[in-house]
Amino acid sequence: MKRVCLPALFLLFLIPNVHAQERPIYLTGGHLVDVVRGEIYEDIAIVCQDGKITGLFFDFAYNENLIPENAIRVDVSGKYLVPGLIDLHAHALTRFKDIEVDMEQFFRLFLKGGVTTIRAMSDDMGALIRNKTAVDAGDMDGPNIIVGSNSFEQAPGFPKLPRTDIVNNPTEARELVSNYAYEGADWIKFYNYGDAEIVRAVVDEAHSHGKKVFGHFATLGAADAARAGVDSLEHTVALLQQALDYEDSISMTDIGYYRLFVLWPSVNEEKLDEIFKVLIENGTAVVPTLTIQNVVADPEGIARRSADWFPFYQPEIYQSFQADPKRVPDAYDFSNVQEQWPESIRVQARLMAKFLHMGGLVGAGSDLNPAPPVVPGLSIHQEMEYFVDGGMTPLEALQTATIMAAEILGWQNRFGSIEVGKQADIIAIDGNPLVDITNISNIDTVIRSGQVYRISELEDRLRNRN
Repeated sequence: MKRVCLPALFLLFLIPNVHAQERPIYLTGGHLVDVVRGEIYEDIAIVCQDGKITGLFFDFAYNENLIPENAIRVDVSGKYLVPGLIDLHAHALTRFKDIEVDMEQFFRLFLKGGVTTIRAMSDDMGALIRNKTAVDAGDMDGPNIIVGSNSFEQAPGFPKLPRTDIVNNPTEARELVSNYAYEGADWIKFYNYGDAEIVRAVVDEAHSHGKKVFGHFATLGAADAARAGVDSLEHTVALLQQALDYEDSISMTDIGYYRLFVLWPSVNEEKLDEIFKVLIENGTAVVPTLTIQNVVADPEGIARRSADWFPFYQPEIYQSFQADPKRVPDAYDFSNVQEQWPESIRVQARLMAKFLHMGGLVGAGSDLNPAPPVVPGLSIHQEMEYFVDGGMTPLEALQTATIMAAEILGWQNRFGSIEVGKQADIIAIDGNPLVDITNISNIDTVIRSGQVYRISELEDRLRNRN
């Protein structure tokens, strides 16, 4: 095996990551998890340079000529090397209540959980784009950021809860989509209340700018949204609109459509199968966001599951969260349906596995914001566990947060698997995730665009906020 002089072994920890990236990184002794083929390749070496994977070979002496002379050696012997995880639904809000969010603290939590790419929305798209620029330049720790536009919705909007821009007709919709595209949005987020013409205008305008559309389409329904060209349905609520028998239907008044979640045990699966076929035919993905539903279904359970991560939050945000006895806004207080929700989550997980097995695209997403109890990074591990409980194999669940998530983004040539030419986004974990998906939480090292973070180093930065 090629020897690297002792001082070089310490350089990784003595110099800032931005400088470490200027030299090649040599990962030695790991077991590569091929999420495309479902194979494990033992004793693999990976060379990363300029933020990309430039070498991938068996880590044996006869290949030592493939290791650059000036490479920084990172020993991941016996670790399983997995592509960096992708969170397809994160709210990177700049303020929580009256507190300014330390965005780098927030983004570092994703890295701690091995999430190296997020599709993010914000209450300030300009700030999100500035954060993306800082991360890409190496001036801020954080995941790759795919920018979602500010949310907007069809009139009359969300009754009793003013929150977004409103469009009244297709012309206004096109203008707003065009503006967001020129400002730098990668995806357009839209809430629709049944007007297919406005949806088609949003999709057509977004696609003309090379952007994709995601959002809530509960009133229109998943099948019609897919036929209109919507690329990604957030949550599962739109699937129910046309998959309930008449006697199980529910009014869409006020914020009632969120309560549709608890009706999943009443779904007509024959109707749902037909909707799934339409989504598959049109290439429309579903990002079900099951973990966030536990804020209602099992608030104490999810708090216990996440408790070890709470000390890494921005202190004033965590303190404000603790001090709030309800911890959710009144408009999102669904405690009256709390008892029905756990079974609903189980049904959703089972049917998402069924959709995937039919050929559908399922993506892992959090729907989190900068406050507990749903924790950046950790929440994607929880989401994958729900998928496995619902009938996916560990490989399939892992694919929803790697190669399939990259396909949903349309960036599978850049992210989602460990291959030469792709971005050097890799996590090293203890234990084979294809045997037990919970092993994904045993993270030792995270590499984001060739920058190496040991978990202990990330935790120190989170504790000390430096």
